[in-house]
Amino acid sequence: MTLGRVAIALVALAPSIAPAHAAQPGAMVIRKASFGHVEVAATAVETALREGRAAQAAARDVLLLPHVRFGITARSHGKARWVSIASNGSPIYSWAFENTAPGGRPVPPSHALRHEIGHDLFIRHLVPSSREGQYGGDAPDWLDEMAAIAFEGTDVTAMRRREAARLARSGSLIPMDRFLTMVHPELTESPASAVASDGPAYRIRLAASSDTPRFYAMTRAFYDYLVARTGSPAVVAKLADAFRRGERLDAWVLARSGQRNGSASLGALDADLRSWIQSDARYAVATGSPNGG
Repeated sequence: MTLGRVAIALVALAPSIAPAHAAQPGAMVIRKASFGHVEVAATAVETALREGRAAQAAARDVLLLPHVRFGITARSHGKARWVSIASNGSPIYSWAFENTAPGGRPVPPSHALRHEIGHDLFIRHLVPSSREGQYGGDAPDWLDEMAAIAFEGTDVTAMRRREAARLARSGSLIPMDRFLTMVHPELTESPASAVASDGPAYRIRLAASSDTPRFYAMTRAFYDYLVARTGSPAVVAKLADAFRRGERLDAWVLARSGQRNGSASLGALDADLRSWIQSDARYAVATGSPNGG
């Protein structure tokens, strides 16, 4: 199984990037947790536990993986792989909570950790990758990204909803016939930066494609819409199951979009999604500060 994608903290998508700082290296603290364990500096214990617990809850509710186990460790500057495997088969995620190198680079924002865990668990357990050169697994890129976005916390979710609400108002949402078939914009624009065979690298950079913020906002809105239409936050797991069975995902979505007449089409889905965004209270609140982060 190939798990080849890169953890990139995109400035346009995750605005609260921690500044570079030179922390004094200290002893690692090992703490057991409901999801497994963390092994990080004392200053990062609470952050690691918070992100791990959030990822564990999302794995249960979004991916239907109630018994998933994993560890989180501090990443030594420039050395550790993103994912290693423990003796019991559980993944251990290595994350740069701080940078101890003199004049070191910025570290990824801590809230991106659960996003990246979502990517890995989706590929590891639901739709693996069978070939090189993909953004994620064999699933369509929008579904791979949806799994990770569904793991995100309230601040990032609010940011994405603000952008989706703005796009809906301006008629700039990505049309469904394109969205459901498109390659991730970062892979199209900068393929060497978006995939890697040896696990993620950690890079802080602007999105390479102008379509990337729109793709992420659209994915968030589409996930919220499908949860509303199906009544289940596990719609990602159900879509993955349909994909594994060889079903057409556009047909799967249309059958559950609430359209019960012969007019069901991707064009009708576009209109229904836009109307739903404009009527949903969470997006109405989001329109109050479209430029926030």
